[in-house]
Amino acid sequence: MNETLRIIDRRMSLRRYQNRGITPQDRGRILKSALRAPTAGNMMLYSIIEVADPASKARLAETCRHPFIEESPFVLLFLADLQRWFDYFEAHDVSGYCEREKLPFRTPGASDLLMSCCDALIAAQNSVIAAESLGVGSCYVGDIMGHAEVHQELFALPPWVFPITLLCYGYYPDDLTRRRTTRFEERFICFRDRYKRLTAQESEEMLAGVEAQFADALEKRGLSLAEMTYRSYTASAPRLEEARSVRQYLRAWQGTREGSSAD
Repeated sequence: MNETLRIIDRRMSLRRYQNRGITPQDRGRILKSALRAPTAGNMMLYSIIEVADPASKARLAETCRHPFIEESPFVLLFLADLQRWFDYFEAHDVSGYCEREKLPFRTPGASDLLMSCCDALIAAQNSVIAAESLGVGSCYVGDIMGHAEVHQELFALPPWVFPITLLCYGYYPDDLTRRRTTRFEERFICFRDRYKRLTAQESEEMLAGVEAQFADALEKRGLSLAEMTYRSYTASAPRLEEARSVRQYLRAWQGTREGSSAD
């Protein structure tokens, strides 16, 4: 196993950090690695906000329900961003050009949002691997998609900007024991040529280890693993809030300008 593969294999979600800031050199390397990520058409359909203000970090610790956000010495917010390009189009009267050339002028739609989310997440993962190579751990926080009104105001987000993920970074504590989490077997996840729906038996096999891990909790609560997972994750208050907030964000991504077509 080479060094890159070793870094990927050992990486874990880090929620406790050394009590020191990220050095300017490591900070620069992490950001530069993010910016070197693959991007659709080299358009870089994302933006990154460093959340340095203690009050903002404290607010995020509340809205995202993770105290470690406030304790992280380096926090980056990755944004799917079409606003930058459409501001540029507006400055150059692209809508007028489209009218003259009888071309459709469409404002951002769902497909644009998904593409820019891909761009942002690829950049985020590049930063994670770069950070790991420097001894800087990280943790993704997907809860940033919730509480749309709060986060839009907190970060002055314009309509065509969507907060897809928050990343917290920090140096690994000296007393930390790394615990490598398990993943589902390749046969349940990776297919050739065509998608394969799992049979009930295959699903049971895939989740056997998880069921064993939570056996006591399942017995105590009188629930199956499916019921517990749905209740504690899919139908949980944070997930329902994220669903509401995403609907709120999506209102701006519907191609609503006259003469445009939504995806």
